[in-house]
Amino acid sequence: MGQGVSVAMLCEFAGISKSCFYYSKQEKTQPQKGRPVPGFTVNRDGAIVLDKTIEELLKAYRKEPEFMSSGGYYKLSKYLAVEHGFYINHKKIYRICDENKLLLFKQDLSKPKKKQKKRCVYKEVSGANQLWQFDIKYGYVHGESKWFFVLAFIDVFSKKVTGYYIGKSCKAGDLVFTLNQALKDENITASHNLKIRSDNGPQMSSNKFYFYLKRLEQKLEHEFIPPRTPDRNAFIEAFFSILEMELLQARYFKTFKEAYETVTDFICFYNNRRLHGSIGFKSPKMFLEGIKKGEILQNVISA
Repeated sequence: MGQGVSVAMLCEFAGISKSCFYYSKQEKTQPQKGRPVPGFTVNRDGAIVLDKTIEELLKAYRKEPEFMSSGGYYKLSKYLAVEHGFYINHKKIYRICDENKLLLFKQDLSKPKKKQKKRCVYKEVSGANQLWQFDIKYGYVHGESKWFFVLAFIDVFSKKVTGYYIGKSCKAGDLVFTLNQALKDENITASHNLKIRSDNGPQMSSNKFYFYLKRLEQKLEHEFIPPRTPDRNAFIEAFFSILEMELLQARYFKTFKEAYETVTDFICFYNNRRLHGSIGFKSPKMFLEGIKKGEILQNVISA
């Protein structure tokens, strides 16, 4: 064009229309279409409901175990109407959830994909709440001729049982609830760099547990032991061996209530009074208190 060749000839040579050439040179100065976000909603009773208020309520819902892996944005709009009297359009609920990362992970059923399991590797554990191991064990209620299940999380460093569940069944929802409660009880934050380790059981490999952990990626990481390698989960296996030898084999349970109360009392004894040779013949509670006071030096454990 600087040498006097016309735009029409250049466009013909390049194989494009003149309109494309001139459109590409226009400055995109016009603002995007659509009205600005008002930041509030006028409720049915005429009251003004700020988006900030809705945002805080939605965050509170997502912190509840019942809403961590269920309850989409449409259902949340119904909960707001029923429990708080706020009638908010579900499209606005979607926008607020999207802006605050409160949307649930949607599973693509049309193209099922196999979840990639992160395999565990040996690591050096130098403090509490760096590595938890967990598993499920069953016991027998002789008086009712039925089985019961014990799910437990154990801290590799201190040997403390950080969370447990006892029930007539043990499903993925029970696993989610137990872990969520253990994280609260131990005040686990992202700074702990916590890893949890398990075998490849159906509860641990379930979609419900997988999507629950997706929401906690910044707080913890789940790793699986390779198949047929129970030694990689040795600490929780050792706890269940103690539970079996010192309690389950030595007791006759008439009812599930008796079994529940007895196992609960034993775990309390295990954490607070039972002496462990691997931590200097101290209980997990004594061991952690000694480290806090500086009376016990922290050793590195390979697990």
